[in-house]
Amino acid sequence: MNRIQTRIVPLFLIPAVLMIVVFTFFPALWAVYVSFTNLALAGPNALNYKFIGLSNFTRLFQDGEFYDSLVLTLQYTLFTNVGQFVIGMLAAMLLNRRKFKGKTIVLAIIILPMVIPGLIQAIIWSSMLANGDFGTLNRLIGLIGIAPVSWTQQLPLLSVVLVNFWNNSGFAMILFLAGLESIPTEILESSQMDGANGWHQLIYIKIPLIRFMILLWLLLNTIGCLGVFDLVYALTRGGPGTATELLGIYIYNQGFSLL
Repeated sequence: MNRIQTRIVPLFLIPAVLMIVVFTFFPALWAVYVSFTNLALAGPNALNYKFIGLSNFTRLFQDGEFYDSLVLTLQYTLFTNVGQFVIGMLAAMLLNRRKFKGKTIVLAIIILPMVIPGLIQAIIWSSMLANGDFGTLNRLIGLIGIAPVSWTQQLPLLSVVLVNFWNNSGFAMILFLAGLESIPTEILESSQMDGANGWHQLIYIKIPLIRFMILLWLLLNTIGCLGVFDLVYALTRGGPGTATELLGIYIYNQGFSLL
């Protein structure tokens, strides 16, 4: 690369850098600044706000509902990550098998939720988790003699977690499958010759070799879980009570519902 190319190439980065600065960096700085003011969405403080120091943070850390919401969000994130990892890894291993004939069906089942908006998913699952005999899931368990369950009332957090399993397991599967297919077949064949079975290959060869894919998925999925709002709000509104009031719902309630 000559000197002219060295000078020209960085110019192509300018549009992307400007977008990051305008739409990410400046809004982040503004959010930090207004957190030290009494800015409100309505009323006199909407225009004539002033600097109040750490008062907002003091109120936040004295609010018991904030800690309850934080614990719920961490539980939701943990359960979701574990479930999606298991489902995504199993699906990726199935699709990675050359002799597996159901690849198209498995791929469609897991990928389909990724193209459905969160609100539409919530409407679909509201019907499936409906109370009494009207819910699809209650009808299915009724076939084996189990009484209907009020899923979003009796098991609200579990219901939200199960919905998110179906919602985002496809993303884990795509990353894991890309990692598994990048593993050289010579390594797997050599391990088989040394007596390694499928479990040994998974634990000692496959997972270590795709660990960076797993870490990338874990990072992105954790960020998504910590900021989840639309699916949970449309499904349970944070209820019953505060049983599913995750951080996103808590922020919404504090910012809009409690004005």
